[in-house]
Amino acid sequence: MKTMKILTLSLVSAFLGSAAFADTVIPNYGDFGVEVGFRQQSASPVASNQTTTSQNGYQLGVVGFIPFSGSPLGLRTGIYYVSRSVKLSNDSTLTAGDATITLTSFDVPLALAYKFSEQGNVFGGVALSINLDNSVSTSGALAGFKNTGVKTPMVPILLGVSFKFMPELGASLFFESSSGNATDQVSNYRAVGANLLITF
Repeated sequence: MKTMKILTLSLVSAFLGSAAFADTVIPNYGDFGVEVGFRQQSASPVASNQTTTSQNGYQLGVVGFIPFSGSPLGLRTGIYYVSRSVKLSNDSTLTAGDATITLTSFDVPLALAYKFSEQGNVFGGVALSINLDNSVSTSGALAGFKNTGVKTPMVPILLGVSFKFMPELGASLFFESSSGNATDQVSNYRAVGANLLITF
């Protein structure tokens, strides 16, 4: 775990360094910035006698838009630390209990972006999501519940729009979808979210 956190910090530093280098050596190379925001995360239960409830999560990281030469199209990529949480509950009142599952990951989005103006772009692609931690908070009959079989990496589909409302300040909105089991207990992760964007 400690090694993964060190690796994450190292990669973030490397991304920031490459962005600064590109901006210095190649003028108008692209837009780079920092994003932080929240997400509403949902999933489906694997067991038929359980239900899930969506929970709030968050993400923070660095992002860049790298244009293709002479084109409004470009690559939108970056490095994010992401927290995804869902609540799993037993249906039966006789065995009532909850387990809040939180997966934290290191995400690298790879999306094709279309820059429709100097202030905004739309994007679509995938993210490589590598699990860093798997934690569970339980109550009732699910006390002692363990979340097993975490799938890593996950490769969710990503769709969104990013725009600026000031020269160095903007926002992004996104939808994320991952089919199949995320763990042995939950599947079909979905999320909608919003980020504050600070460019440099």
